Amino acid sequence: MATEVESKNIRGLILVWAFAESGIGGMLHALKLPFTGILVGGIAVICIALMGYYAESRSRTIFSALAIVLLVKLTVSPHSPWQAYVAVIFQGWTGALIFSRLGWYKLRCLIFSIVCLLESAIQKILLTLLIYGTQLMDAIDKAALSVAGSLGFRTEGSLVLLIFGTYLILHLLTGILIGYWLPSIPDQLKNLRMTLPDLADSADNPQKQKRSTMIRLLAGLGILLAVLLGLKLILPEMPVTSMAFIFVRSVAVSMGLIFLAGPLLVKLVRRMAGNNSGTTENQVLADTLDEIPDFTRRAYQVADWSKSRFSGLSRVRHLILGLLYISLNDRK
Repeated sequence: MATEVESKNIRGLILVWAFAESGIGGMLHALKLPFTGILVGGIAVICIALMGYYAESRSRTIFSALAIVLLVKLTVSPHSPWQAYVAVIFQGWTGALIFSRLGWYKLRCLIFSIVCLLESAIQKILLTLLIYGTQLMDAIDKAALSVAGSLGFRTEGSLVLLIFGTYLILHLLTGILIGYWLPSIPDQLKNLRMTLPDLADSADNPQKQKRSTMIRLLAGLGILLAVLLGLKLILPEMPVTSMAFIFVRSVAVSMGLIFLAGPLLVKLVRRMAGNNSGTTENQVLADTLDEIPDFTRRAYQVADWSKSRFSGLSRVRHLILGLLYISLNDRK
């Protein structure tokens, strides 16, 4: 039986995790922070790892929290891309496995953080290859070599592999930083109580309107068409049939993923989350949905506070600590 303090901590962490998955985009845009996808994944990793720290029945708690977060995401952000649900499920299942026991907590945090951040990067790389194929990647490499040659540089290698490799390394380093920082967060939250300013008064902060799935698809296809035209200018010998194949393939795969695979996956997620939610989980779900609007308003205050007092990584660190603080200690 969970104690009152434990229950309060877990509910607070579920609120932050759900907020990160469904409503944090506008706030991060207002802060002008780069790599928002990494930050969202990092917050999820932190919430799950802290559940492994505070809860007695760690795996069961994480599975219950996963079901609640998925249902919140389906309710608040019903048009989220299907791959976002894959990432959330992976994080939840991996966290439940790694934190099934509390021993070696620091090492578990490091492993969990690295695995989840790398999964996020690998998923996006594989999805890019699935949609655009290797033919477009080869054309980009040839164009890069052609431009380098025209500038007098003799170089070999692959620009695409360099970009993918840099992307992986960035996620790896982020995973290491979060994993190293995670075990000290509970103590840092205690100290933050004396430094965080009063957040009682605030003005509403409108969230950035999310673009519809169709608008995102059309924008992506427009960018692809511009890239193909640019490649044709750089590589006049590139057959028009090859360009047409790349474009048609990308459209077909994108439409299939968005309108066939996506709805099917969302249906499975809804069924899985519903089957794993009992009376207690349904009550926490209702409470979380009720609290998200007020939490969003207060989260913008934390964002303003971190933006006005800190910069760089310190701003990100205090933003995350502030969100955890108001969820664990300062909820109405």
